[in-house]
Amino acid sequence: KTAAKYADVDVVSYDMLRRGVSDVRSLGHTMCGSVEACYNEVFDAVSDCAADQDYLQGVLDRAVDMYKARAQSDIAEFGASNDNTIMGRLINLAMRRFTDLESVRAFAMENLDDGMIADAQAGYEAFKVAAADFCDSGCVDKSAKFFKMLFARMHGRGCTDASEFCGSCENNARRFFMARSMLHTIPCCLQDVIEQALDGAAYFRDAYSAEMEDAESYLREAFADRPALIAQAEAAAAAAREQFECVS
Repeated sequence: KTAAKYADVDVVSYDMLRRGVSDVRSLGHTMCGSVEACYNEVFDAVSDCAADQDYLQGVLDRAVDMYKARAQSDIAEFGASNDNTIMGRLINLAMRRFTDLESVRAFAMENLDDGMIADAQAGYEAFKVAAADFCDSGCVDKSAKFFKMLFARMHGRGCTDASEFCGSCENNARRFFMARSMLHTIPCCLQDVIEQALDGAAYFRDAYSAEMEDAESYLREAFADRPALIAQAEAAAAAAREQFECVS
C-alpha cells in the first residue's frame, strides 16, 4: 500500500510525509506489539542451534549455495555493466574481494575484534531498552501526532522537497518550534530517542575514526581511475553534512 503511493513519485514533499504518518504509526504499533517477542523466540532457538558447529556450518553452506544459484550472476552482470557508477564499482570491489566463504571469514577475523563485538552487543542492549521505553510510554501515538503537525507546517513557503532541509524548510520548521504551544514541543520520549541516537553516532565517530580513515583510503585507491566518481561521492557527502548541520 505505502510502496504504491510513492511508486511514481520523483520528489517527496513534507505534505506527502504528513499523509504517510498514519502508515508509519500502524507499523510502529505492530512492531511494539510483536517484534520483540518474535525476535526473542527466534534468537533463543537460533542460539541453541548455534552451539552445534555442524548446524552453523550447514546454514552458511546453504546460504552460499542459494546466493550462487539465485543472485551471484545477476549481481555480477549489474556490476560489470555499471562500473562507471559508485554502486557498480562497489559491487565489483566486493565480488573481487569476497570470492568464497573463507574470504569472508578471513575479512571478519582481520577486521573484527572483541571490542567491536562488545560495542555491538552493548548497542543492541541499549536499543532494546530504548525501544521498550518508547513503546511502553505510548510514544508511537505521541510521535505520530507531533510529526503530522510539524510536516503540515513545514510544507509550502518554498519548501517543496523533503530531501533538502536547509533554507525554506528549515525556516518553516523554526517558525513551528517558535510558536508558544506545548503542541509544538518534541515529546520527551522521542527526545530521549533522538539524544541516544546522537550520542551513539558521536561514540561511533570517536571510537572508530581510524577504521573509517582506513576505509576511506582504501576506497580512494580503488576509485583512483574514476576521479569523476570520487568528486560525485565528495559532493554527496558535503551535501549530507550541510543538511545535517541545518537539522542539528
